[in-house]
Amino acid sequence: LQSKMHFVLTAFLFTLAQGIQFSFIPSPVIVIHQVAVYYCSVNHTGVSVQWIVNNTASTDLSITEKGIVTHGAAEMDSNLSIPGVPEFNNTIIFCIASGTVNEGSFFDTRNGTLLIQGLLSNVGDLICTTINVCCFVCSWTIPYSLPEVPILGFNVNITSEKITLMHTNSTELSYCPSDFGTYNISVAGLNDGGEGLTDSTQITLPLVLLSNVQVNIEKDNINQWILHITIQLIIQSTHQW
Repeated sequence: LQSKMHFVLTAFLFTLAQGIQFSFIPSPVIVIHQVAVYYCSVNHTGVSVQWIVNNTASTDLSITEKGIVTHGAAEMDSNLSIPGVPEFNNTIIFCIASGTVNEGSFFDTRNGTLLIQGLLSNVGDLICTTINVCCFVCSWTIPYSLPEVPILGFNVNITSEKITLMHTNSTELSYCPSDFGTYNISVAGLNDGGEGLTDSTQITLPLVLLSNVQVNIEKDNINQWILHITIQLIIQSTHQW
């Protein structure tokens, strides 16, 4: 579940012509499995508030059986709780204030749209390259997230015959395994909802053998010994990624 709409939490306080104060506080953007809470109130005993969720009264059975809870229905002060499940993303919430004031009728509405950030999608452009014959570095780009929902880091899973789990707040990670071979690397972003979708790649560190080691000892012109060592390396596999 991904949404690219932007929503800023604002508290709306309106003083209407009859001297009635009508307050509406929408929920901020939430992460999946969290709970959104909306607040609405008036300051006149002749006026009460009620909620409409996607054109249906919040007290209707079709709404309450989905876990939406109204506290203070048809009262001066009320709040509405909505579970953070994908079904309710982009739900339109209306608070309606109505009643009788000074022998006249009163009616007004305020509304907001609930945005729910789901688990993160795959990281982008995951690539791993060797930085010498013994190490490799992996990099990736961050997945999209609503501006109000921070990305808490990345889980990196490196496997060969054993599993190595790492956590980083960066979009780059260097690793020097203790042995050559083929390594599978997977990366997933994290937010308050948990771990997102995983992207994977593979890299092979070559087997390096020593061959034809030559050692020479000589004296320099100030009578100091100099040791020369020449080592020929043989790489028996190639990189794959």
